[in-house]
Amino acid sequence: YAVKLTYDMAILGEATNLEELSDYLKEYDNEWTIGVEDSPEWSDDVLRSQPHLYSLGHNKSDATYTTRLLTLQDVLIHVGILSSESVQSQWSSLALELLYFTNDDEERYSIQSHPAILRNLTVQAADPPLGYPVYASGSFSMPLL
Repeated sequence: YAVKLTYDMAILGEATNLEELSDYLKEYDNEWTIGVEDSPEWSDDVLRSQPHLYSLGHNKSDATYTTRLLTLQDVLIHVGILSSESVQSQWSSLALELLYFTNDDEERYSIQSHPAILRNLTVQAADPPLGYPVYASGSFSMPLL
């Protein structure tokens, strides 16, 4: 707990008495996982929804130490549903525009954003040649210099 305690003291201010120090240590015992990210204990605590995770790492090539602090929190998400008729009508409109009217303008109406019907997502999801092909590549790095 020494590294975490030192970090907290630098950020939050020093403990003024032994009772406050004791409260910090009790909180670490009850609400924190302090350890190495690749350890089985870390993985188990992530699955158990431990409220706070803290790790210390060492990068040997850069000779640097790093810390990672993760806090469990609620995230507001929006869930919705589109009727199949809405999606089919957008795809029909897209087909008419691209195949019969031969509109290849990059700012055409069919790709303009429309939040209520998620137009950008539904147009991209159309089968090629109308939509975009489904493609996922592996990770790669590109040197900048």
